[in-house]
Amino acid sequence: MDVVYTCDNNYVWIMGISIISLFECNKGTKELNIYLLGDNISDDNKNQINNIAKQYGRNFHAIDIIEINIPESLCNQRWPRSAYIRLFSGKLLPNSMNKVLYLDCDTIITQDISELWQIEMSSFTIYGVKDCVGKAYNKNIGLDTNATYINAGVLLINLEKLREISISQCIESFIEKYSKLMSYSDQDVLNGIFHGKFGVLHPKYDVMTLLYEYNYDEVMTIRRPNNYYTKDEICMAKMQPCIVHFTTCMLTIRPWLLRSQHPYASQFQTYKENSPWANKEMLSMNFGSMKGKVLKIVLKLPKLISLPIIGYMHSFLKPYFLRIKSMFAY
Repeated sequence: MDVVYTCDNNYVWIMGISIISLFECNKGTKELNIYLLGDNISDDNKNQINNIAKQYGRNFHAIDIIEINIPESLCNQRWPRSAYIRLFSGKLLPNSMNKVLYLDCDTIITQDISELWQIEMSSFTIYGVKDCVGKAYNKNIGLDTNATYINAGVLLINLEKLREISISQCIESFIEKYSKLMSYSDQDVLNGIFHGKFGVLHPKYDVMTLLYEYNYDEVMTIRRPNNYYTKDEICMAKMQPCIVHFTTCMLTIRPWLLRSQHPYASQFQTYKENSPWANKEMLSMNFGSMKGKVLKIVLKLPKLISLPIIGYMHSFLKPYFLRIKSMFAY
């Protein structure tokens, strides 16, 4: 199994914990190779990851990313330059590799995932898990309103097919048309380039925070996704996840910050305590932005009132505001 991560030096320790969880839960996998497409990763951090791999009898390969044509305007604190590197994996990984499993740094693996690696993937370039995104977001980035929209945190990538695409040209063309209408940065680029044509994975391979914060009916109220999974599929994924993805979700605190209530925060902490980053300082999350303040007020209301309000804000106001804002952008 070939697995690739991308990150910069700020997130490398969180990636390291994800790698430990991958090794721990896949000890029966005969061959497991880790590739890091890194943006300015220090030698010390590379050595620490390499030592972890050696402890488990695995292979680690660090590939430094020097020149990738990514517009600076798309890179910010939430979506750094490294977030876009996965789109270039066909060029950056060895030509001898015909497929790879991409994992976000903010994931932990909770079961053997060798079954995921065995999926036959000749039909599509990218396979991923559907995200909770509604029609207005699809419309903003030129997709059919009922098109499948996937999360970019766990991707099974057909490298042979990806190499047939001029990825730089595709990114440039998409950004030229839709940069002012993007809500999810690199994820919008991914979905826009492939026009909603993906292989779809079971949701157990990318269980996002929203699904643990709210039940199925509440998720449908908040996000109003189209072409989504059934209630039974989501319930099964939550009960028996293979990959837990610590995505942002309103006022939810992620496990590497103080006072996280995520149901898998303790598992993350256990891996952290047995890692080279056991003494890494835990910081506090600050929800002092205007958005955070509004959410605090709304979430104090009864759910019968608060969730429809949040749903309206997320599914209609936010994408509509982007549309209006783009009309006045220069």
